Amino acid sequence: KAAKKPKKKAAKKPKQAQMQKPKRRKAPSGEKKVEMPPTEAELAASAKYDAMLEEGAIVYECFIRAKGPNQWFPVGPMAVKQDWMIVPEMWKAEDAMKKAGFKMYPALMRAPCFGNVEYGYRARDDEKKVTEEQIREAKGKLNPFEDVVLLERPADGSAGPPSAGIMDRLNKWMNPYGTGKEESK
Repeated sequence: KAAKKPKKKAAKKPKQAQMQKPKRRKAPSGEKKVEMPPTEAELAASAKYDAMLEEGAIVYECFIRAKGPNQWFPVGPMAVKQDWMIVPEMWKAEDAMKKAGFKMYPALMRAPCFGNVEYGYRARDDEKKVTEEQIREAKGKLNPFEDVVLLERPADGSAGPPSAGIMDRLNKWMNPYGTGKEESK
């Protein structure tokens, strides 16, 4: 019997190793996501953009960043017929820019900004565009985004209502009948 006991203990050790948490299998790399074909609305917007370029529209580069003095991330181009039209057009396209920005840069949805973002723009000018070589030569002293203009809401309120913050959305979700803080109209 004494000889059998050590055998039982030895048999238990591999069993304990088997009880360990199994390793998680990583997703196979190299697999590409299936890209969905563009929707009719996206095709129409692309055709409108191309038509505006043919008519001689002004092209602006649009950017997104977390609120505060953070780095700008490009979202895409926007064409307008006249210079003064860029601000209202960007506010009209705020939801689409936010959706595209969060899709391209998912870190903007996480802490510390939690989706609180700002937008900026600058006229596209290939002659003034700063290259990566110029940035490397300047050793970090050259800011390629110094000419980006922060998009601010006009004082006359023509940009529409401000987007709801995370607490406002949470309160609305928690209490769909209202919190009593809204202004009555």
